[in-house]
Amino acid sequence: MAQREPTIASILLELAEEYDDVVAEREICERVLHRRPSQARDPFASIRVRLRVGASEVGWVRLGDGKLLPLRVALTGLRFRVAPGPHEVATGLLLRTHLFPFVSLRQDDFVLKDAAGMPIPFEFDSIELVDDLFGPLAQSAIDIHDWMRREEMFDGDTILVTIEQVAPLTLRLQADHSAPARSADVIRQEQELIEGIAERVTTSRSLPISAADVVLPVFARAAWRTIYAGRSWQDLVANDPRLRLINGIFLSDRTYRTLADIFEDQDSGMWETRDSELLAAIDALQRELLESRREAAVQELWNGIAPRASTARVVFDTRSGEATVVMPEPINALQDYSDQIEERLRKGEYDHDAWTLIDDEDGLFAAAGLDDDDLPIIDDLREFIAERPELLAAARQLMTSLSPEESERLHNTDNIEEIQQILATRFHRLLPDHPHLFATLVPYVAPDTTSSDFNGGPPELEDVAGDDGIATLDEEWDEDAEEWDEDLEEQLTPNDEALAVSHELMERFYAFLLAQGKSEATAASRTGDLWIYADFLASYYAQTLAEGNYATLDECLFFFYPRRVANSSPRGARELCTSLKQFYTFLRTERNIDDRFAREMWRRRDQVARVVDLYEQIDADSPQFGRLFVRLFAPYTM
Repeated sequence: MAQREPTIASILLELAEEYDDVVAEREICERVLHRRPSQARDPFASIRVRLRVGASEVGWVRLGDGKLLPLRVALTGLRFRVAPGPHEVATGLLLRTHLFPFVSLRQDDFVLKDAAGMPIPFEFDSIELVDDLFGPLAQSAIDIHDWMRREEMFDGDTILVTIEQVAPLTLRLQADHSAPARSADVIRQEQELIEGIAERVTTSRSLPISAADVVLPVFARAAWRTIYAGRSWQDLVANDPRLRLINGIFLSDRTYRTLADIFEDQDSGMWETRDSELLAAIDALQRELLESRREAAVQELWNGIAPRASTARVVFDTRSGEATVVMPEPINALQDYSDQIEERLRKGEYDHDAWTLIDDEDGLFAAAGLDDDDLPIIDDLREFIAERPELLAAARQLMTSLSPEESERLHNTDNIEEIQQILATRFHRLLPDHPHLFATLVPYVAPDTTSSDFNGGPPELEDVAGDDGIATLDEEWDEDAEEWDEDLEEQLTPNDEALAVSHELMERFYAFLLAQGKSEATAASRTGDLWIYADFLASYYAQTLAEGNYATLDECLFFFYPRRVANSSPRGARELCTSLKQFYTFLRTERNIDDRFAREMWRRRDQVARVVDLYEQIDADSPQFGRLFVRLFAPYTM
């Protein structure tokens, strides 16, 4: 029987045992490729994705800046605090989410010791919690009631946990009957922890994100990793207005809304106050944008005309099978369109304009071959659900039909794909006996698609956490990625050709930065930022980076970037402007290109950051979402 080729995951696990300190991610990628060669155009891509997606599952912690640390090194000696709830103290059952991400929810071979080093007997159990939406739900726990009783723990007491060793994983528990000290050192520890968490969440490519990809790196880099005395990271997140904790193991920003949020009644006064403040901030920013654009015209950086190619929409006629590109006319961006926009809003002209409600309608409808006009628009989701109580009843029926094992898996997993798989499997089992749970569908055959159907090339892989089957899936994933890479090379379009030319320019820029003494991490970061504008120019104008100008860059930064780039953030916006300025300075020396437009846009970097921040604050469920959206992205929405 032929020996199976090692997977990326298995190689990474083996390499994690060979290092005892921080190592460059590139070095690890090269060592993986040495053992598992690849012919892909970017052979590092699959390895980087595997490290980005659940690095802890393959023995590593991604520190950032292109650095990795073996997980066993990061965990050894690490100390964290656990804050059990009143029900947990009363029953002696500790939710396993308190130990996450330092102890995987699937790990069952760990050891507990008390402060004196004596073993603490425990059993795996579950706690039944009552959810406002779905009723009783079971969550995995460990039964340590004997230890809690012996330590005389009461409501409000916490537990300091120290990881003594990782093989086997051994945790020392110490009951703390007093509130965490508030010394200057402890306050500093808490501030560094929550700021590190917030920074990683706000710059994440996709949300929600597993705490394993956020909390572990912050602890791993901290000087106080082995002496932490502050509050639990969950408590810090729960009390931070920027963040949201989901099921104890996922993190998101303040815009995330749960099903319970959707179903509960909202105070209309809250919407009115918050949206009025947002609209005032948007109006103030728009006045600044208009003044900056007029100043750029005076400097003869552009003529003020915005071509607006990225606002075009592809409408498919399902009856004829033909597609029509609806392209708006170029607009004079030096004019104030506030009054015209408000007039259109009063007439209801934006009410059925789908792109004001759904950011990704191009990919959504084009991929399905559907005309968005044929799809109903839900203006008020709460009202929609209230008029259809069968939706809530069906959701509850699905949740209550889960077996105890499925319920435990559902609430113990940190893998979004596994959550979907659990619910989908149970849903399909319900359908034969409960066909009313699924609407009758008209058979539909999707048209053939090619890589040119995707704006900006193939869709980026989303972040998902690893699971028990990742090692067996790894080979298919790598092979598919390489085949996909080869297929794309055979289907070049004018857009692809423009992107290829931009890629060559970016490679020269990368080499230039290295020659200037920049680190590999800095050079890679600055060059990587350029993909956003390169993809934008190629997708909507079939142009290269060398053909960029003030008009297209304004459209990219103030319309495309905040809405269509998964990891857009205020900090990322500023970094992008800096990278662009440095790139066009490089092109000026190499090709004598006028880089004034990039330097001017760099001066406007705070404006780009404010657009991103304001867009994040707009709640999609707000009755005023349409007004806030079109006013924020004027004049491109006019």
